[in-house]
Amino acid sequence: VAVLSGMTAATAGGFRVDDAPMADRAPKALTAAGVGVVPEDRHREGSVPAMSLALNLALSTLRRFRRWGLVDRVALAGEARERMRAFDIRAAGPDVPFASLSGGNQQKAVLARELSLPGLRLLVAAQPTRGLDVGAVEAIYAQIRAAADRGVAVLLASSELDELLAVADRLLVMYRGRVMGECAASQESRPRIGAWMAGHAA
Repeated sequence: VAVLSGMTAATAGGFRVDDAPMADRAPKALTAAGVGVVPEDRHREGSVPAMSLALNLALSTLRRFRRWGLVDRVALAGEARERMRAFDIRAAGPDVPFASLSGGNQQKAVLARELSLPGLRLLVAAQPTRGLDVGAVEAIYAQIRAAADRGVAVLLASSELDELLAVADRLLVMYRGRVMGECAASQESRPRIGAWMAGHAA
């Protein structure tokens, strides 16, 4: 995930988006190419907690709200309210500090920002529901499924097998950096997947 989000250089291999090589590109270049990232640590890598909810929702597209070197806060707040409605982000308003939101609403905000990227082609989501309550989990699942239905490629990295079976179409299991196997995401595949997760070849 760190390589796919431009945070770490690849030691080998690469990946492409619409036939354009993307390995070792800066996060800004990946965003411009339509790659959205929901990192595992939403506080350290996915947000600026001391800033407002509105600014966090626009981190990837902030230049759209600049006028003569200043931020157009009216337009920024208006778009933030639209995303709050669309993604059911519950907060007193767009200007509240991001840190004041519950964990579930913070995660929904990070997801809303990435899913709203212009020209989104690929969503990379790492442990997107860790530590969230059941209601927030279902809301995030629904948004990820909707993105896939719109044609967005979704790579979901998770250690939660139930989560993967609920959302994914296809699973690749890795153990200590090696792909152990690949199969359809189905309850019937549980024994095989469990063995792969423990490092045993099928």
